[in-house]
Amino acid sequence: MCRAAGNLGLFTEPQQPPSPPALLSVERGVGIVTIHGALMRRPDFFSRLLLGATDMEDIEAALIAARDRTDVQAVFLDVDSPGGTVNGTPELAALVADVSKAKYTYAFTDGQMCSAAYWIASQSDAIFATPSARVGSIGVLLPMLDESKAFEQAGVKVELFAAGKYKSVGVPGLSLTDEQRAWLQADIDEIYADFKSAVLARGRRITPDVMEGQCFSGRKASYNSLTSGVVQDRATALMKLRERHVKQPVS
Repeated sequence: MCRAAGNLGLFTEPQQPPSPPALLSVERGVGIVTIHGALMRRPDFFSRLLLGATDMEDIEAALIAARDRTDVQAVFLDVDSPGGTVNGTPELAALVADVSKAKYTYAFTDGQMCSAAYWIASQSDAIFATPSARVGSIGVLLPMLDESKAFEQAGVKVELFAAGKYKSVGVPGLSLTDEQRAWLQADIDEIYADFKSAVLARGRRITPDVMEGQCFSGRKASYNSLTSGVVQDRATALMKLRERHVKQPVS
């Protein structure tokens, strides 16, 4: 605490903003949120090590901090991700939409912005990609391994006691029934519809034929309205954001 010269009043030193979360950095008025690697909720050690997985909860913390910090005037999503789990993705995308209501939010990639990563980035105000980046993969998949023949050839027979006709889905050594296949496909179709609805909610004129699971180059993604344009590099995208939406430079 310091005493003001020539004044009996006391004042405290100005409060410094708290340190940002691990995935947020603040540079000259822009909050940069890093979204890299496979996206999961609470990934285990091996997912982090082998897949370079990022915890969606860490991204959430970074986004909330960027939205609430007074030294952040605009938000920049630095994306390089092939996608991730459905669990957690719609909620994270909704948070990006919420952040963009408070502060202009741009998404950028010079690597991958695919599947879940695109769902999340699509809720920003603008998306930019380099020419060789990969963007899109609007779709949902659920691989199921049918090991029943392998079990049979090994002389192994699975006997299952269960209540509920869908309870045995995914049990090793058992094939899916037609009803189970239909139930799984309906679940996938529901998620797919939500994905497309979210992507179109920001007014992008994306035609149905480019929302069939394809990845596009940065140039083709721009042509198909998946992005707002092509930029040469990350610095150019950041410059656009600062010039348009950061009113005063912040040191």
